[in-house]
Amino acid sequence: MNDRKTSVAVIFGGESVEHDVSILTGLQFLEALDQDKYTGLPIYVASDGSWWTGDELLKRSNYPIAKEDRDTLTSVRLSIGQARSTFGPALVASSKGLLGKVKERIIPFDIMVPAIHGSFGEDGVLQGLLEAAGVPYVGCGILASATTINKDFTKNVLSAMGIPVLPHMMAHRPVMGTHLQTREISDRLGTEMHSHKYPFFVKPRQLGSSIGVARVNNEEELTTALLDIFRLDSAAIIEPFVPNLVEYNVAVSRAFGDVRASAIERPVKETEFLDFKAKYLAGSDGSPKLDAAPSEGMASLNRDINPTDLPRDKAALIRTHACDAFLALELAGSVRVDFLGNSETGELWLNEINTIPGSFAYFLWQHAEPEVTYSELAGALIDEGFRKFEGRRRETGADMGGGTIFN
Repeated sequence: MNDRKTSVAVIFGGESVEHDVSILTGLQFLEALDQDKYTGLPIYVASDGSWWTGDELLKRSNYPIAKEDRDTLTSVRLSIGQARSTFGPALVASSKGLLGKVKERIIPFDIMVPAIHGSFGEDGVLQGLLEAAGVPYVGCGILASATTINKDFTKNVLSAMGIPVLPHMMAHRPVMGTHLQTREISDRLGTEMHSHKYPFFVKPRQLGSSIGVARVNNEEELTTALLDIFRLDSAAIIEPFVPNLVEYNVAVSRAFGDVRASAIERPVKETEFLDFKAKYLAGSDGSPKLDAAPSEGMASLNRDINPTDLPRDKAALIRTHACDAFLALELAGSVRVDFLGNSETGELWLNEINTIPGSFAYFLWQHAEPEVTYSELAGALIDEGFRKFEGRRRETGADMGGGTIFN
C-alpha cells in the first residue's frame, strides 16, 4: 500500500497587475489542503518573472518579498526535456556551490495548481507551458483560458448562443508614434452604439475583473480612461452604462461530477460599480468553514449570499446561463461567472467569466447545496486535474499518423 502524500505545487504571484491578489489566492489554497493527503509546495513567481520556492513563502507577513530577501528562498525552474522523462513533473533548483559552480537538484511534485490571476496565468500561457512539460494541472486548459480572458471573443460566443450580453465596441491602442484619435472613437460610438449615449463603461479587453474599469461621462474622460487602459492592454471594450446597477456572481464546476452551480452572491458596494479596491480590500463579514482561517482576499468582500429578494426564476436563469457557458467553452476547475442587472427593469446580462477567480470562489461553495468546505473543494479540483491529464494522453509518434519521412 502506497501511503505517500500527493505533492501539490501551487504557483502564484506572477507578472500581472493582479500579483498581490494572486499571492492571497495561492496561500489560501495551500492552507486549505488536507494535510493527511497532500503536501503543499509553494512556487512564487516574482514580478520580474523569476521562480522561487521555500517555506518562507508560506507566511503572509513576509510579503512583499524584496530582491534582498530572496537569499532565504530557492531559485527554481520547471523541468523539461530529459529530466521530465526521468523524474516526471519536477522543479530544478539552482544554488551556488564551491568555486562559484552552480549546483542543481530535482524537486519532484505530482500536480500544479495555477493561482496566477490575469496575464501569464489565466490566459493560457502557463497552461501551455505545463502541457508542453507534461505536468498535470488544475483548472481550465489552454483554449478555454485563452478564449475567456478575451472579453470581446467571449461576448461574441455567448451572444451567438443566445445568452444576453451588453452591446460593446472595441477601441485599439494606437500604433507606436501616433496619437489616440478620441474624436474618431467617439464618432464610432454614435454609429455603432447609436441607441446609447454617454455615460459609458470602459475596461481592458484581456485583464482580470475590475482591473482598469472606468465610467466616462464625456469625450475628455474617455480619452483619460483609454490612455490608462492602453498602458495595461492593447485594446479596450466600451459598453453602455447600466442604470440601477446590481451585480450577481456564481461559481460553476464539474469537479464534483456533473456540472454544478454554487450559491449566488450579490456584492455589497458603496459606489456605482465594484472596482478593484472595493472587491479585494473590503472588510470581511464572517469566517470561512476551514480548519484554519485563510488569508484575506476575494473572500473578504462584503456580500449578500443567496439574496432573499432575488426571484427564484431569476436565480435559476443565472445558474442556467452560467452552466451553459461553462459547457460551451469547455471550462474546468472552479470558475466564477459574473452578471450585471438593472434592478428596476429586471434585465440581466452575463458580464464576464473568471477561470481563476479570487480565492477560487470557495466562499460561494460554502453556501451551496450541498455545502462544500474549502478543503473538499481543493481535493475535488486536484482529482479533476489528474483526470484531465489522463484524458489528454495521446500518441504523438510520426508513424502513428503516417507522417514518417526519415527511416
